[in-house]
Amino acid sequence: MTNDKAQLQRNPSWSRTLVLSALICAGAVAILLPAWLPKTRAVPIESATVELLQALLLAASAAIMLGASPHAGVNRPVCRVMALGLLAAFIGEIEDFVSGILGFKFPEVWVIAVIVLVALITALRHRKVVVNFISALGNHAGSGLIGAALLIIYVFNRVMGSTKFWKATLGANFPPEVPKVCKSYLELLACYLIFIGALGFSITLARRKKLL
Repeated sequence: MTNDKAQLQRNPSWSRTLVLSALICAGAVAILLPAWLPKTRAVPIESATVELLQALLLAASAAIMLGASPHAGVNRPVCRVMALGLLAAFIGEIEDFVSGILGFKFPEVWVIAVIVLVALITALRHRKVVVNFISALGNHAGSGLIGAALLIIYVFNRVMGSTKFWKATLGANFPPEVPKVCKSYLELLACYLIFIGALGFSITLARRKKLL
């Protein structure tokens, strides 16, 4: 058992850690800097490239977790629950695009409710595995990145996307598009962190095996 456990763990490497950190930071900068906003003010930002990139990152994250599920062993239900959660987030992101641009009334609430219900049923059926995973969540590579993404969405996004914040910072004559632009790009950054976090989770879970 000792030999098997030694094979599942890698020796820490400062160079590998620095390279990975630099790549993650470079990706975050690459997402935030390019001028991907619509050229005309008539096109809403949430229906443009930024919104589609958010949905693409969430869809890729869900696909990664589903791909890791067959290799996760005892943690296979955890991968399915996370994939379902990411799929629900993807549905929430594409609703504006489907309803606003395609003109199709998308039943977003019902679809998300069904996906969340399936995820809850899966978690309850395998509650022991899910509880063990949550108890060791701090040992996983992606937990910090996904935690940072949730912090951006539910804390910083509420502040940076607020009109009152920019009015107090820049005065009353600030461009009205500023709060929406900041909110959209922060959501894009959060989706990128979720994507990197899901990639880290998939690698970690796929490598782990139940040692007897």
